[in-house]
Amino acid sequence: MFNEDQRNFRRMQINAKATLITLEPVPNQQYEALCVDLSATGLSLHLDDLLEVGTIVKVNIDSTSPAIAPLDATAKVIRASKEDDGTITAGLEIMQFN
Repeated sequence: MFNEDQRNFRRMQINAKATLITLEPVPNQQYEALCVDLSATGLSLHLDDLLEVGTIVKVNIDSTSPAIAPLDATAKVIRASKEDDGTITAGLEIMQFN
């Protein structure tokens, strides 16, 4: 079966609260976001503020199960846009799991 999505890893729809803390270029700015999907190499977010492409952030997503560790990663904003409906979305590439 042909899959039009050419990513190397499948994305999981998760809709989980995420906390972002900027590391570069301006450190220690905090943002709350909704992580809408996640893969082994990246994630997509909805948030209230438009992040600059190239921004490096620490991403934390708490787990809802004691059997699953929370996500703690460093990621880079590779796309960010304001949609026609006013929603702000961002795509992040995971650089490192902490």
